[in-house]
Amino acid sequence: MTKPQPIPHDPPSGPDVIEGLPPLPGLHEALAYIAKGNPPTADLQLEPELEGDADDDLDHDALEAADDAVSAFRPDPSEMLMAVMILRIYGAAASCDQPLRPEPGLLSTVIISGPEDRRRFAQILPDLPIVRPKGAQSPVVAIEDGSTVERSIKELAHRVEGLVERGKPVIVGTSRPERLPADLLALETLRLTLPPINKRMVQVLLEVLHPTQQILIPMDDADLALVPAIHLAPVFAAETADQAADRLRRIAVKRPAVSTGPTLDDVHGQPEAVAALRQVARDLHEWRAGRLKWSEVTRSFLLIGPPGTGKSMLAEALAGSSGITFVKTSYSDCQRCGHQGDFLRELNASADRAVAGLPSVWFIDEIDSFHKRGQSTSGYMVGVVNGLLTLLDRVSATEGVILVAATNDVERIDTAVIRAGRYDRHIRVTPPDRSGVRTFLSSALAATVTADHLDRLADQLMGRNSLHSCGTPGPGRVQRGSPSQRTTFRRPPMPSNCRWPQI
Repeated sequence: MTKPQPIPHDPPSGPDVIEGLPPLPGLHEALAYIAKGNPPTADLQLEPELEGDADDDLDHDALEAADDAVSAFRPDPSEMLMAVMILRIYGAAASCDQPLRPEPGLLSTVIISGPEDRRRFAQILPDLPIVRPKGAQSPVVAIEDGSTVERSIKELAHRVEGLVERGKPVIVGTSRPERLPADLLALETLRLTLPPINKRMVQVLLEVLHPTQQILIPMDDADLALVPAIHLAPVFAAETADQAADRLRRIAVKRPAVSTGPTLDDVHGQPEAVAALRQVARDLHEWRAGRLKWSEVTRSFLLIGPPGTGKSMLAEALAGSSGITFVKTSYSDCQRCGHQGDFLRELNASADRAVAGLPSVWFIDEIDSFHKRGQSTSGYMVGVVNGLLTLLDRVSATEGVILVAATNDVERIDTAVIRAGRYDRHIRVTPPDRSGVRTFLSSALAATVTADHLDRLADQLMGRNSLHSCGTPGPGRVQRGSPSQRTTFRRPPMPSNCRWPQI
């Protein structure tokens, strides 16, 4: 891991603006960091005894040195990405009236969702004047870093405990602070959320790289918040403003539209599932109004039931009732994209679409296809399931995304996928009962058939003996029972503009 260039303790003087942009917290520190790692240009000298303007009069070695110096002066993408992190850190600190720097033996917590963001945060924070005042003890940065959330939090808690016992001020970077032990959280004096990248941050840094050009950013703040920082590296590496603009267009994220599909009022015969999802819809409303914490929302569900029972419709109906985005994917959808790398890329893209449209429902159909890793003799399924686990941890740490999955065979699924913390509530979805069937028929056919006719249709669809006649079955008849006691059912005539529902 390359240590970033130190930042001068005293930032340059002057207003926090550049070319008329509004004040931007941390701009001086970001610019100081960029300038610190770039050497001055070399001086170009002519030989004193030579005169004239011929090409031979030039000192070619000096020209080459000047060219090298100009190339070296340009910040590389890693420095620009670190400058973005500086702006985000100062943006977080500016959002509250307490200092980010904790007292010895106490904690300040910063919520950081992505591992790359946490890594850059830990690299640059100790050198920032905001936490390193003259004559004061510098805080120690401890970040969540591990293969799974459980292991990461356990290791993080162990390290923080040791630092606190030695009287160190600690700044904790984690995606799930609520999972830290209660005795550590009691020492927390401040909790902040690292803000996402926004348009102003990108604009000001592109102006540093291309001071005479105006580059259009084809995304708003909500779109840029979804762009991983590493995707900006090619933009910062572009040699011209046109190249930078073209690369911005290529990474532009398009947010999905709000669901206009069915609502929970359209679902019949699934009282348990509908009741649970109605509660989620109410909680989402309260959360969006600021009256409920996200941690108090039940936000992950596994729907278990045979094919054709409406599991997909339930997930979509939750989004429809809540007026939020619905994003659906499945194992087969991802597998069509190609090999394992393409599979995981498509799976991640689906999650990104859900995050882009939050609040949203991210629905994974056929999740039993992510079967137990021990059943596979190749590394393909191991890699796919590990990729899914990492993705579920990332998405579940994102406020505003409801996780829903559906399965026909829960026993096949890798247990790590559906354990508590990833899919908290498991709901059985069974074929609808007679009441549900009749309600469904009534909503679809009430204007065309009588109530008595609806009762007969419901009974027939449930396989009940409500209509019977004797004799040889004719067209459209079905025989049931033994040859000696055979009952024949006939479907009643349907209006010409109706079809038999598929239950």
